[in-house]
Amino acid sequence: MNAFRAMLAAAILLAAAPASAGQAIDLLHKFTSELKTFSAGFVQTVYDEDDKPIRESQGLAWLKRPGLFRWEYRKPYEQVIVADGKRLWVYDKDLEQVTVKKAQKALATAPIMLLSGKEPLEDQFEIREHGKRQGLYWVEMRPKVQDTDFRRIFLGLDDQGLKVMELRDRFDQATQIRFHHVKINPDIDASRFAFTPPAGVDVIGDTPAMENSGQ
Repeated sequence: MNAFRAMLAAAILLAAAPASAGQAIDLLHKFTSELKTFSAGFVQTVYDEDDKPIRESQGLAWLKRPGLFRWEYRKPYEQVIVADGKRLWVYDKDLEQVTVKKAQKALATAPIMLLSGKEPLEDQFEIREHGKRQGLYWVEMRPKVQDTDFRRIFLGLDDQGLKVMELRDRFDQATQIRFHHVKINPDIDASRFAFTPPAGVDVIGDTPAMENSGQ
């Protein structure tokens, strides 16, 4: 599961006691309906099919609806992922390479659209409650379309909003993200969602120059 497929992924499935009926889904709807911008630090952990941690990374995330986000991995490697409304830019610093895709195609089935999209969640997912544990309410979301890289998404929320996400792929590998220093609807400068490839790096994909030249 690569960085793009894993980002803003959903919460760990927990064998929790039932919550009051509708509590978790109500919190989810409240969070997504009121969300305009979002910023946070995160710790991302990848687990194998036996739920053993195999890789951890840390970074920062910013989002603005609709369709804008910046996802920066800081440790142990550096990678920047930016959606500017037209294109998705993925910059691997160690490889000195930038990959560009048209945003509409690249993000059509991505978990990030849970937060940055405008469509009602019930139009895209089957949603079930998974109770309350360790101070969080949990929901499970299963995509209604089959053309996705994930089978299930789990979200952990409290009264302030989203705290944990995890994505389970077709091989039952999980990528969990725990957010910290979360800010809901902060002012975010527009420059966060702009990207210019650094000088000297290789740029691959649907760049504006290629589009203008007819390639």
